Amino acid sequence: MKEYERNDDMKDYQNNPFTLSFGNKPIKYIARVSEKRELIENITNDPPLSHYYVITGVRGSGKTVLLTSLSKYFENLDDYVVVELNPSDDLRESLAAKLYSKCLVKRLFVEKTLSLSFTGVTFSLSGKNPVFNIDDLLDRMFQELEKQNKKVLVLIDEATNSNYLKQFALSSQILIRRDYSLFVVMTCLYENISAIESENNLTFLARAPRVVVAPLSIPAIANSYYEIFDIDNNQAIELAKLTKGYAFAFQLLGYLFFESHDKAITASLLNEFDQYLEEFVYQQIWKGLSQVEKKILKSFASDGPVRVSTIMESAGMKKESFSKYRDRLIKKGIVFAPSHGELAFTLPRFEVFVSTRLY
Repeated sequence: MKEYERNDDMKDYQNNPFTLSFGNKPIKYIARVSEKRELIENITNDPPLSHYYVITGVRGSGKTVLLTSLSKYFENLDDYVVVELNPSDDLRESLAAKLYSKCLVKRLFVEKTLSLSFTGVTFSLSGKNPVFNIDDLLDRMFQELEKQNKKVLVLIDEATNSNYLKQFALSSQILIRRDYSLFVVMTCLYENISAIESENNLTFLARAPRVVVAPLSIPAIANSYYEIFDIDNNQAIELAKLTKGYAFAFQLLGYLFFESHDKAITASLLNEFDQYLEEFVYQQIWKGLSQVEKKILKSFASDGPVRVSTIMESAGMKKESFSKYRDRLIKKGIVFAPSHGELAFTLPRFEVFVSTRLY
């Protein structure tokens, strides 16, 4: 069994180093080195692998934190302009407004020959060829950015199948076909990706490389707990295994353990752990499932691997129909196949949550 070395500089914290907030990079954080490196290399390669990338994973798996880490990396590069867009806003207008606010294209807007007002910014474009719509405006902006050898990286967190996204996707395709250096990285739940890809005019997004946010390393979690808490190696590993590598569970269990007086895995600690998982994440995951998917999950007998034949018998399903839902649950990040003919929950103590559901 691996023996961890405690770093004395990290031993004492006055404040809890863990957080229950989504999206913000916590004080105690396990970097996703491989996923981040994969995205950086694919974007910066010449030629790039793609102009669109999708980060996907179950709720609470760390998609937003990875996106934030990517943003900070590219913000330090002089030849990249990083623009973060809110998916609930008009994405094209927001992109134009933010490019303008970064002062890189302001020299285009000096004469009040034409005004376009949106997202709180009024544009007055100079020159003999005024723009008459948002696509023309973006084209002029990207022309100017190309002259400055600037590349634009657009980040969209929690993208959904909205009209704003459809309009932005089609407009960005035009910009890319004109050889402008535009890259788009968005986080998206599996069910939202499926809805987006089903649109006839957005099929190109189906070809976008996907980065699936995998579970965190159990040894890395154990090492983090060992560094912070005055516990032995075995207890650190026991705590880490309880999280199953689920990013939110790593933060949550660390937060609760830091606040506890017992410094042990007690029934009270587990009850709190279950309650927070349910209220913060699991209820939302459950709401997004179909009735058939819920029936399958309720057929699991335990947290450990369960034979597929046992699940099908309990759910009263045939192999042909079961396979479709099994694959969907795996892609949603709720279950995985530890070996052929078996399924197990990916999420920690999800069996406890499921056992209390009435429907």
